[in-house]
Formats: sequence, structure tokens, C-alpha cells
Amino acid sequence: MFSFGLGATTYHGDLHDVLYDGFTARPNLGLGLRKKFGSQLSLRVDLNWYQIAGADSLNQKIKDRENRFGGTDTRRPRNLSFRANNIELSTMFVFNLIPVNNSYTRRPLINPYIYAGLGLSSNNPKALYEGDWVPLRPLQTELTPYAGRIMVIPVGVGVRLKANDAIDILLEAGYRHTFTDYLDDISKDHVDKNQFDVIFGEDTQKANLAKALSDRAAEGGFPVREAGWDRGNPLKNDAYYIFQIRLEMYLPDNFLSQLFSPSRKKPKFR
Repeated sequence: MFSFGLGATTYHGDLHDVLYDGFTARPNLGLGLRKKFGSQLSLRVDLNWYQIAGADSLNQKIKDRENRFGGTDTRRPRNLSFRANNIELSTMFVFNLIPVNNSYTRRPLINPYIYAGLGLSSNNPKALYEGDWVPLRPLQTELTPYAGRIMVIPVGVGVRLKANDAIDILLEAGYRHTFTDYLDDISKDHVDKNQFDVIFGEDTQKANLAKALSDRAAEGGFPVREAGWDRGNPLKNDAYYIFQIRLEMYLPDNFLSQLFSPSRKKPKFR
């Protein structure tokens, strides 16, 4: 079965806590290919483009009033933000809760399912600075290099709605556990900005850019952060959620063999 769809993505990390700030909505697009094994189990390979973002300034509506945790939001003076457009490739096992034992066309009208697997995602956060989106990973804003590719564990639930004999409508909600705290370029403490001159040497432009984007408190009218002050929480890795609506289409058993058959590539003469 081939599927494609779109939906919304929510990021969870040092700049946005889903339980505290609520869900955000950033776009995503996805393609998938699923192979059925038995009456309930199948294997699916997905390719998703997704956008995530977060900013201290976007949480004004919560931090400017008393919240359910008491007091005001201490993230405000950081004045940090990011946006990332990432690509995710994943392989997942899908388990239908209702078995499909007979012909595919006689499948249930509604069939809930769960899925879990393993994936790989790009990781390239950027910040808007003086009108340009500046890549943050090369700047090492916390003096800590991190990878541009990360492992993720996708888990989620969905429901399959039969539209006709060959097409289903899929509604999915998934969580991505990651093995990094740098989806947002934030993890630990503020650093001594003089260290940027050391690591970037004669590249003063890059050193000055790293200094400016490692601490943006002054842009928001707050005191400059000192080395050792909290910038993030290194005890929790970042994560993201993907919500999608998909169309899934049945492909004949010989579809792939016909698609890549050498005979299809030979010209026909009449």
C-alpha cells in the first residue's frame, strides 16, 4: 500500500513544553509504502518532511499571567528562538487491532492500529537574525558540537477508514523520541563568549555571530546573561509530535515487478 498525506508538527524541548505551553502547529508532508504480513502485522517505510519551531517570545500569553505552576515564566529573559526544516526516514511495524483475514476489499470499515519503529532525521536548527535565517549548528553556541543527523524512535496510534475498495483514509498521531537535546540548539548553560574567539580564530565574523546568537537577552531588553547561567535543561532530550491525515492506496501484488521490469524500458516498434 502506498500512502501520502500532510498534517501538523509540534516540538517539545527547551523553548516549548507541550504540557506547559500547549500544542503548536507547524506543517509536515509524508510518503509511505506498507507491506502486509499476515492478518494484523505489516511493515511501513515513511519519508517525512517536517517543520518545528519555538520561541520564548511566543509564550507571552502564558508567562504574563499567573499559570498553573505558579509564578511567571523564567524562560522569558533568554529571548531565544529557532526554526528547523527536517527530513525523517523511518521503518515501522504497524499492528491492526482488527484482523483482516479475508480479501483486502472485505476489510473493516474502521480499523484502529498502533505503530513503532526506528528512524533517522536531519537536525539543522536556524535562528532569524537581522532578516536572515542563520544556521546555528556550525556556530556551536554552547561550545558543544552536535550531529546534523539524529536517531529517533517513532511510536503512535491511528485509525484506518475505508473509503472504497482500494483507498483508505488514515488519521494518525505519533510521538518521536530523540537521542539529542539539540533540536533547538539549546541544552546547557550560557558560556564565556570570549571562547568563540578561540575556537573560530581569525574568522571574526563567525565568532561575532556566535556571540550574538548564543545570548539574545539584550535584544529583548533584558540583562546580558553571564557564563554559567541556565540556558537550557540538559536532563531531558527534545522530542516532537507528528499528526497527519493520509490517503493509502492498495497496489497490486505485481506492481513493483511491473514498475521495474526490463520490458517496460524497451521501446516498442510497430
